[in-house]
Amino acid sequence: MKKIISIIVPMFFAAVALVCSCEKPDVPAITELDKDHILTVSDIYKMWADSGDYYQFKDDYMLFGTITMDDSHDNIYKEAYLQDSTGGINIYALGTAGLVKVGDRVRMNLKGSQIVNYNGKMELSFVDVEDATLQVILQEPNVPLTPEEVTMAQVIENPAYYDCRLVKLNNVQFAASDTSMTYAVEHGSATQNRNITSCDGNTLVARNSDYADFAGQPLPKGSGSVVGIMTRYITNSNTGTKTTYQIIIRSTDEVNMENERCD
Repeated sequence: MKKIISIIVPMFFAAVALVCSCEKPDVPAITELDKDHILTVSDIYKMWADSGDYYQFKDDYMLFGTITMDDSHDNIYKEAYLQDSTGGINIYALGTAGLVKVGDRVRMNLKGSQIVNYNGKMELSFVDVEDATLQVILQEPNVPLTPEEVTMAQVIENPAYYDCRLVKLNNVQFAASDTSMTYAVEHGSATQNRNITSCDGNTLVARNSDYADFAGQPLPKGSGSVVGIMTRYITNSNTGTKTTYQIIIRSTDEVNMENERCD
């Protein structure tokens, strides 16, 4: 059933009317919301930076966006990635597998959730939220975003911009040393890395769970493209800071490497 949700904000922000096709009632219902309680992904990143890597929402702050990765293929579990016009973000510890699907436009009530630091990456954690099913509200299903086509060099040159965004990398291939492997050893040692190289000589890793439904499939031997979520893994040691650039594959249907190799 279609319904109209009106959000009234101060005069210069105007009234926003959101038309949603919902599978369940919009709970908690919103009739009026201060503009300062409607956040974008970039707003949340700024709050994280200003708060010293940790912040917990005590009030009804709202985030609107589109789900770009879900846990339907088990490469992630009880988490998701969301993107709006300002950036992408990892939603962690949702508490229920299959809560959202790729292409869902959602409203997230952030009350009780936390902004935390995980190896240099910001996560929006619902670990202390009693029931995320009441706070992640479907606005419209099946409106997937188109991945941004980029080169590996662009990602490495501007990692903050691409962090947690949906991308398509062209002119790439799995490293020759990895092509005898599968995406991961099934039920082997948790999440595993496979190296992807670009035809211009850059490298990043595909981060694959050993529980992914494609874990046991062989890696393609040719070159082409891959779609996924870009992330970073940052470690600090006595020798300095190391950043590993990672792509999280949503499905092997989005790995198209049938061209001749470029090495």
